[in-house]
Amino acid sequence: MYSVANFLILSRIKQQLGLDQCLGFFFGAAPLKKASIEYFGSLDMVLFNLYGMSETTGAFTIQTFSKFSFSAAGFCMEGCDLMIANPDENGEGEICMRGRNIMMGYLKNETATRETIDSQGYVRSGDRGKIDADGFLNITGRIKELIITAGGENIAPVPVEDTFKLECGACSNIMMVGEQQRFMAAFITFKVDVDPKSGVPSHNLTSEAKSILKEQTGLDLKTTDEAVAEPKVSAYVKRCLEATNKKSVSRAAHIRKFKLLPEDFSIPGGEL
Repeated sequence: MYSVANFLILSRIKQQLGLDQCLGFFFGAAPLKKASIEYFGSLDMVLFNLYGMSETTGAFTIQTFSKFSFSAAGFCMEGCDLMIANPDENGEGEICMRGRNIMMGYLKNETATRETIDSQGYVRSGDRGKIDADGFLNITGRIKELIITAGGENIAPVPVEDTFKLECGACSNIMMVGEQQRFMAAFITFKVDVDPKSGVPSHNLTSEAKSILKEQTGLDLKTTDEAVAEPKVSAYVKRCLEATNKKSVSRAAHIRKFKLLPEDFSIPGGEL
């Protein structure tokens, strides 16, 4: 009796969502959190992860009711060939794909085609991954510098970061973050004096940074601690970010939030 009632309730939920005629539920572009997959599963809507690229004509790996994993990106589709190039000691390497669904190449761009498709016909994805004991592909990171948002947008951070450095002369480094998040954020540091022997950055602002902050805020700031705590400095950095966002290729690449750090990035500090 309970199972019949449960079935009716779940059927009504699907109908209200307009999904009562769906035979399968698939997602791609960006991974979903396990909690989200489990939630839809509790509503009798099992979500299957697909992985692929435009260059592979869409999905390359797939999942089925008989072969399913909450954490993996699926298994290689029949007729296709999946390879992990240059694997490390953990079996992780670049995900490469080959099959009849692979594109012939980029139109009138032989150079880009050769950079993407190797001599054996494999497309280099730029993603890192490994194949587990059950044959599932697990994506572990990215070789190419891309941030993929929760909405599946691909954001190249370096051009945005470089633009910001031109806009904000008092700042030294910026690191965008936003993997699987709804928007971009950034950590930002100031230009400081660096110990020439150890390479360790101090908290003392450079003369250039002092001059720019004086011009922008009217304050005589000497250290990064003072700069981080000063609202006028935050307002100046925000204006620089707004100018940067106006030059971004898409709204998805806009930096919405930021945090000022008192220490610059360095090799001795472990950030670089």
